[in-house]
Amino acid sequence: MTIALDIGTRKIRSLRREGGRLLGRTNLAEYIALPDTPGHRRLLERVTASFGRCQNSLLVIGQSALELAETLQVPTIPLMPGGRLPVEDPLARQVIASLIDALLPPAATNGQICWMTVPGAVSTDVDSPERTFFSQLVRLKGFEPCVVSTGRCVILAELGANGFTGMGIDFGASAVRASLARHGQEVAHSLLQRGGQWLDTRLSDSEGSVLFDAQGNQYLDFAAITRWKESRLVSVLNPLSEREQKLALLYEELIGETLAKFRVDIVQQTSIANLPQPLPLVCTGGVSRIAGFQGLMEELLRDTMFPLEVSDVRCASDADYAVARGSLILAELEETAVPISRVA
Repeated sequence: MTIALDIGTRKIRSLRREGGRLLGRTNLAEYIALPDTPGHRRLLERVTASFGRCQNSLLVIGQSALELAETLQVPTIPLMPGGRLPVEDPLARQVIASLIDALLPPAATNGQICWMTVPGAVSTDVDSPERTFFSQLVRLKGFEPCVVSTGRCVILAELGANGFTGMGIDFGASAVRASLARHGQEVAHSLLQRGGQWLDTRLSDSEGSVLFDAQGNQYLDFAAITRWKESRLVSVLNPLSEREQKLALLYEELIGETLAKFRVDIVQQTSIANLPQPLPLVCTGGVSRIAGFQGLMEELLRDTMFPLEVSDVRCASDADYAVARGSLILAELEETAVPISRVA
């Protein structure tokens, strides 16, 4: 068995190969809180949603929370706001621990490597409490955790035909991470500490799109923004309405800042002079799902003094599992002790 774990701000995924089968599992790192009343308990039992009790609330976690939130018009609450674990929220830690425990089977052999990714907010801080916490959870299942960048995972997942050579950008919820690799080995990497949630926050703020929980606390209605963006009726390349134009400008800002930061980090590497060019660029993440994203990226690349020639821009074939798939490929190559340069 080989296994990979992708811990994102909004979703946590595992992917493993076992007995010739490829098994993927996903948990949503969000929950809803409902008043602990007989009516709400009957509702949750009727829709067969698993729930727990905490003080005077009923907590529904994961995908069921997302579905019920839309029906009941209540907000989903993130377990990791901004990709960080709340310092004084032991409940959030317990829930995240249970989500990861459900995704990871026991290791086949003690000390087996589990390649994993962590939220962008903590990806560069090797001593962060979050990374320590995630690593401890993985070790409890008998694995030895090894952290890999999501940008590199995108390259491993999507650029096999290119010898694992090119650029990968993961537009995550809390951060954007980009990598440049040759034969799967990272040459340069970049981190922008804003992502899809920044986009949604800016748009929700401008529109006053909010929901209230049972205690009257106000939350931005991210779910409604996401449904609208992914409806395929919206394009950031050819925006029609005023709302689409506003969204397109936010996308231009995020992509522009990503390319500017990536450019700075690339030119610092003297080894780029030896890279074959042009190079492919592949993108993934929730931000990249919207219609027109690929075309907008191509336009902004043409307008940017980018230090490398780009052959083509593409979006990952399976955005949900692209990062986990790249991690699994790395795990399998390491397990068979085959250098990536020999495979490429």
